[in-house]
Amino acid sequence: MERRDYIPVAPSWERNPEDSDIWRRVVVMPALVLNQAELEFLGVVAGRRVVVLGAGEGMVPLALAAMGAKVTVVDPTNSGLDVVMVRAQIVGVELEFREAEFGKLSALGEGWCDIAYAAQLSAGIENLGDFYLEVFRILTPGGRLIINEYHPFRRIWKQEPGQPRVAHSYFERQKPREEAEEEFRYPGMPDETPAGLTSRRFEFRWTISDHFFFLNRAGFRVTGIEEVGDARQRWEMPNLSGLPEQLIIAADKPSGD
Repeated sequence: MERRDYIPVAPSWERNPEDSDIWRRVVVMPALVLNQAELEFLGVVAGRRVVVLGAGEGMVPLALAAMGAKVTVVDPTNSGLDVVMVRAQIVGVELEFREAEFGKLSALGEGWCDIAYAAQLSAGIENLGDFYLEVFRILTPGGRLIINEYHPFRRIWKQEPGQPRVAHSYFERQKPREEAEEEFRYPGMPDETPAGLTSRRFEFRWTISDHFFFLNRAGFRVTGIEEVGDARQRWEMPNLSGLPEQLIIAADKPSGD
């Protein structure tokens, strides 16, 4: 991937909340939901087996399926899968659906997919190391995991208008969920706490080095990292303009050659 000085977030991240039909358009414009870094890390997906971890709003699996990938959406809750299934039928793409806990992904089968995509999941993951190990197991040798996270630098601020004031340390890894629920909700954030490797008592705030450490320990080789966007979004109360918005990581399972 060519190194760039700046990559903006995808339009779906900064959209007007009243634009409720953007999911219909991602099948003809995948760049509405996948930023340039993600698209380049994904490469050519046509014919490849891609698992999207977490149903979210369903836009990424719709876009990937429209790009020719064989997409399976894995989510711990039926409600999340139901929404994506209905949307797939409406826009005319084929998706598979599996209900599984994130802590038991290997039950789906080892070497089960070529690419795994996980966006905005880590805040609900209590054991990040075990989660990455489970993802490692379901990937084929040479497979790739792509991670998109709300940037850890943006998680430490008080949710109040004006200039940002620090609410807690960057190194404070967990926060009581009743406090976290009083804060903003960013696009793609799960409506429910997922099952498996998760906590219903805490929200987790993993550092950049945590991601690298646990990916490495699981056996991954980090092959790409980008920090994307720097704008203040309408759903953010403090003015965080100038700070990166998203952390994008690509990590490969060695091919064994």
